[in-house]
Amino acid sequence: MLQFGDSSIAPSRLDALHQFLRKVVILRPASVSYAEREVERTKRYAHSTVIAVNQQKGKYMKVGIRAAVAATVAAALMLTACGTDSKESGPAGEGSGGGDAAALVQQSADAMKQVTGLHLELTAEGKVPNLKVSKVVGDISTKPAPVATGSANVEVSRDNTVDAKLIFVDGHLYSDVAEPGVWTDYGEGSAALYNPTRLLDPNMGLANLLSNLKDTKNEGTEDIDGVKATKVTGTSTSKDVLVLAGSNVAPEKSVDLPVTVWIANDDPHRLLKAQMNATDDATVTLTLSDFNKQVTATKPV
Repeated sequence: MLQFGDSSIAPSRLDALHQFLRKVVILRPASVSYAEREVERTKRYAHSTVIAVNQQKGKYMKVGIRAAVAATVAAALMLTACGTDSKESGPAGEGSGGGDAAALVQQSADAMKQVTGLHLELTAEGKVPNLKVSKVVGDISTKPAPVATGSANVEVSRDNTVDAKLIFVDGHLYSDVAEPGVWTDYGEGSAALYNPTRLLDPNMGLANLLSNLKDTKNEGTEDIDGVKATKVTGTSTSKDVLVLAGSNVAPEKSVDLPVTVWIANDDPHRLLKAQMNATDDATVTLTLSDFNKQVTATKPV
């Protein structure tokens, strides 16, 4: 048994956790090789850092295990799909109606840079290849300090689903993804690998996704939870979308992905909804609300 902090985890769980990583990460069919490489890279990192042992109060802290488990939590909340063939895209606004669309998207990017908190819901529709997360619900805020709480419904086997919970507070990630109902502290260093509040980082999160959206096209107006919004289609990169998961691990090869966003018609033109196409008939949708809400959380017992 490997002991860290007040929690412990058996070495045999490491491989199981990486199998879980394979199950919950969102993949396009041709991208399995990339996912396998990422899993093995994380695995090698975990095994290499496990030798960095700090002895304190007679206990041994295995930092590599923390990293491996935190990677699993990150995968459970991934909002992206990864492809294999990169296509060249023109600058933002080259599509039909792109001029107006590009201007609105940039206004939304500027508005999202000012957002300090929000509620999010992630849903998967259709048969998304290798995706076992059907829904994620969470709350995030960055002021007065970065805090996030959330839960994810994860299918761990054909007849078994788990509601995994997480709390990010004081720079520590806590979750019961490894053992439902049992909270594990993945340590202060886990923030470097997975930080859900990065979604609101002006330079890396939602604002960045909007700023870098290419080939934008105005698709008309729709109602999003009672708010009039403009639907804009475009393309983004897997690198930009991966960051939205809170992951700090960039893909080896960034490829273009089809993305649709819904932006509030009225000022300040915040992003209300984003949708990523995993396949032609399967989508992953992120819906945002309660802008600038303040989230509070304490270290779980």
